[in-house]
Amino acid sequence: MKRSTTALLAALVAAVPTALAVAREDAGTARAPQATASAYAREDSGNRTGYVTARRGQSKTGAGTEASAEVDGRRAVSSAGADVSEVSIFDGLVTADRVEVTADASRGRTRTGGTVVALRVDGRRVESGRGASHDLAGQGTLAVLTTKDDGITGLDARLTKDYRGHPAGSRVIVGFARASARDGSAPAARDRPASERRRATPRRERPERRRRQRRRPTAEEREAERRAAPRLDVLPTGGGYAFPVYGDETTYSDDWGAPRQHTGQHEGNDIFAPAGTPVVAVTDGRLYRVGTRRIPGNRLWLRNSRGDTFFYAHLSAFSEAARNGADVRAGQVLGFVGSTGDAEQTPPHLHFEVHPLDGEAVNPYPFLRAWQERRDVPAAAWLTRYGADPGSRPGALVVVKDYLEP
Repeated sequence: MKRSTTALLAALVAAVPTALAVAREDAGTARAPQATASAYAREDSGNRTGYVTARRGQSKTGAGTEASAEVDGRRAVSSAGADVSEVSIFDGLVTADRVEVTADASRGRTRTGGTVVALRVDGRRVESGRGASHDLAGQGTLAVLTTKDDGITGLDARLTKDYRGHPAGSRVIVGFARASARDGSAPAARDRPASERRRATPRRERPERRRRQRRRPTAEEREAERRAAPRLDVLPTGGGYAFPVYGDETTYSDDWGAPRQHTGQHEGNDIFAPAGTPVVAVTDGRLYRVGTRRIPGNRLWLRNSRGDTFFYAHLSAFSEAARNGADVRAGQVLGFVGSTGDAEQTPPHLHFEVHPLDGEAVNPYPFLRAWQERRDVPAAAWLTRYGADPGSRPGALVVVKDYLEP
């Protein structure tokens, strides 16, 4: 009885610092996560169309626009996009088949992207790459895909002279997206009460700690450091990862970095399979940005507990489990192989990307090979959950709402 009481008291004492830290964080001493996003399709004389804005926990869509801001614990992410077709500015002085811009933010960084298709000035085809600028036949200036702070603008046209009833100084913007996100932080050490700091770092330990820090490594230790292999921060493949496309009728190659018309280069691998083949979650995680865009078609993102993100594109349809904020398990059906978006003229396939810690895309080929060979999650795991019916027929439009969510 005495031993149990002692153990209980020790557990309570150990829990006190954690409880105090949580209480102080709730009191506002820790930095709260922040996420915002906004987008609009067009701004003409100060009037904006399709304008949407989102703050933490919100997801909104407009006419060709979307914005979402997500906060999960201390983690914050946000995204925004605008997609405008059949563009005409100043009565046809500037035209384009399509303008699309995106902004994605996490960990205090914002990544922007955009494309302008078939851009013409006064009827002539002109360069539409990022940062291009053009003279508007002596009537003004045009800036293409410009970035500032956390946002990107597709087209920015300004008149320096009167033109067909449009006065000098008129300005039209087509396609704007902005996103920012900052993670929260734990209470800083200086926020702790002095009594707690003394408990955490007893005075008698300080001299010894300084001596350890001042000790210089021996020659043998330095040589061992030189021989040691560098640490590689890679995704694990031995703990419940599944190959993203079900079955054995799949083919894929290391096509990372291949040129692409709309995105510049291929930032993933294409996995070819018969239309309607189930597409599954590669790991346990949460879904977000489930919906459709012109280039990726039906697409979604999956984030695991470590913060790695995975991008799926060109799905023919979503499963009923594929909704924003849904928690899924490895092997769970998310959708079906297809050719939506700019893949309409290609054989059915899944475009798949890997973003370690939600950073820049890396070549997914080594991961795909490892997951396919290890079979950590059996290829037929989805059958265990769904039997012969995944909840919707491959290639079917499940819920129109899914196409509207960002």
